[in-house]
Amino acid sequence: MSRQTWIGLFLITLLMFLWTLWIARTSPPTPSPTPDTLIQRPPVKKDSLLAPSVASIDSTRQAERLGPYFPFSRGTDSLITIETAFAQWTFSTQGARIVHHAFKRFVRPDSLPVSLWDTSQKSAFLFAEGRYILSSNDLYFTPYYLPKGPILSGKDSVVFRVTLAPDTFIEVKYILPAADYRLYWQVRFANLSHRLRNPYILHTIHYQTPQTEASADLMKPHCALYYRQGEEAAAIQPDEDEPVIQALQGRIRWVSAKGQFFCTLFQGENEFSAVDLQSKPFTHLPLYEIQLQVPLSQGIATETWYFGPTRYTLLRSYGEMYEKQLNLGWGFIRYINTGFIIPVFAFLERFISSYGIIITILALLVKIILSPLTWRSYLLGVRMQVISELPEVKALEEKYKGQPDKLMIERSLLYQQLGINPLSGCVPLLLQIPIFFAMTSFFPTAFELRQKAFLWAKDLSSYDSVLHWGFSIPILGDHLSLFALLTALSLFAYTYFTQQGQAAANPSLKWLPYISPVIFFLFLNNYSAALSWYYFVLNLLTVGQTLLMRRFIDKEALVRKIREVQRKKQSKAQVAMQRQRLRKWFKK
Repeated sequence: MSRQTWIGLFLITLLMFLWTLWIARTSPPTPSPTPDTLIQRPPVKKDSLLAPSVASIDSTRQAERLGPYFPFSRGTDSLITIETAFAQWTFSTQGARIVHHAFKRFVRPDSLPVSLWDTSQKSAFLFAEGRYILSSNDLYFTPYYLPKGPILSGKDSVVFRVTLAPDTFIEVKYILPAADYRLYWQVRFANLSHRLRNPYILHTIHYQTPQTEASADLMKPHCALYYRQGEEAAAIQPDEDEPVIQALQGRIRWVSAKGQFFCTLFQGENEFSAVDLQSKPFTHLPLYEIQLQVPLSQGIATETWYFGPTRYTLLRSYGEMYEKQLNLGWGFIRYINTGFIIPVFAFLERFISSYGIIITILALLVKIILSPLTWRSYLLGVRMQVISELPEVKALEEKYKGQPDKLMIERSLLYQQLGINPLSGCVPLLLQIPIFFAMTSFFPTAFELRQKAFLWAKDLSSYDSVLHWGFSIPILGDHLSLFALLTALSLFAYTYFTQQGQAAANPSLKWLPYISPVIFFLFLNNYSAALSWYYFVLNLLTVGQTLLMRRFIDKEALVRKIREVQRKKQSKAQVAMQRQRLRKWFKK
C-alpha cells in the first residue's frame, strides 16, 4: 500500500474508536432484570432459534442455485476402488470423480507406489441448464454399474448416474482397459441435451505436480504444461514467482501436465474448442489450473486420459504426438536422439539388463562412428607440430617478432603452400557438440534409466552422491558425485597427455585446456550419473585411441609429403595476390 493509504486507514480507525467511545459514554445504562422480567421472558437456547434459521437460509439458497438438482446435493460420499493390471483407481460418488491413482509397477524412492492423482488434484465439469449453472462436484451420483473384481484382461467400466426420471439422467462413465495407461471418460446427458445452454461442457482441473522422484529441485527443470494445437506441440514453462496464462482457441488436441518421468494428459475425442491454461506461482513443484471446453455430440462428451510414464517409444506408439512433450533437443539434436540414441537403447536392452553396460556400448559406437574424422584431426595436429619445427616457420617467427598481423598473414600463406588447413581439425569437435547436447537432453529424461542401479549409483537418471555435507555450496551443490569426479580426472589426464608435445608451441596458453575438466566436474556433479559414466568411458576410449594412432604416425614420411605438396603449389604471382588479399582483410 502507498503512504497515503496507510494514513487514511489510520485516521478512519481513530475516528471509529472516538465515535465508539462517545456512544458508550452518552448511552443510558441498561436496567438490570427484575424477578418479574425473568419469569415473563424465560431463557431460550441459542441453537434452537439461530441454527434452524441459518440452515433454512442456506438450504433455500442452495435450492435456488441448483433448481431440480437440489435433492442430489445431499448425500453420503462413498469411495469405490477398482484395480487393473497397471494401476489402482479410487472414485468418489460426490461428483463421480477420481480421488486417487497409484501405479502397480512403479514406486517412489521411499518404496511407496507412484501416484499421479490424490487429494491435491481436483477435477469437475460444469454445465448450464436453463438459468442454472452447475458443477458435477455439487451432486452426489449413484453407482449404476461396477466391475465384479479386478480388471486383469480386456476392459470394463465404472458408471455413475444422477437420475431425474427413468429416461432422464446424467451419466458419468469410466472405461478402464486392463493393460493400458489410458482410461476413457464419458459424460452423457440423456434427454437433457436440448435443455443445455451451451454445446459443450467445461472441464476444470486443478493439478499440483506430484513429487515422484527423490529431489524436487531436479524435477523442476523437466516440468511443464504441454499442449498440441493442430500439428504443433508447445509448452508453458512454469514460473516460481509469476503466473503464466495462455488462452487458446480451436484445434487443441490434448493438454498434458508433465513431470520428469510421468505425465497426466487429457485428450478430447473431438478437438477442444477452447482451452485456458494457467501456471500459478509455486514453491515446491508447479501448480496448474486448466479449463477445457469439451464439445458435446448428441449430448455426449468424451475424453481420453493418459496417466503414465514419459517413455519415448511408449508415447510414440499412441500416434497422437504425445512424444513431443519430451525435451530431446531442438532441430538436428532431436534427430540424433530419436534416430540413433533411443533406437540403440531399445535394441540393446532386449539382450542386456545392465544399463551401465548399454551406455558403455553406446560410447564405443559413437567413438567408432567418429573415428575417421578423429584420425584426420589427429593427423592434422601432428602435421601442425611437424610444421612448427620447420626452418621456414622459425624464420618467420624471428623475422616478424613483435608484428603479429604480418606474422599471421605470412604463416597463413605458408600453410597454404604446404597444403595445410588448420580449421579442418575443428570438424570432429563441431560434430561432437550436437552429440553432447543430445546426450545432455536424453539421459536426465530417459525413463529407461529411472531407478536403474549401476556400480555404486542407485539411480542412473540422477547424480550419484557418495559424499553429502548437508549445506549447499554455490555451483557445486551439497554433495560429491564420484562419476563426475572420475570424468574430470580422466579428462585432465587426457589433456595432460595430449598437451605435452604442444607446450613449447604455445607456452603462454598451456594452462587453458585444464579449465575444461573443472567446468565438466561442476556441470556433471548435479547431473545424471549416466551422462558422467558415458563421458568417463568416452575419455578412456579416446586415450586408448590416441595411443593406437601414435603407432601409425611416421613424422619423417609426413615431412616428405609436405615438401612434395609445397613443390606443386602456387606460383609466386599467386602467392603475392593472396598476400595482398589477406592484408586487405586484416585491415578491415
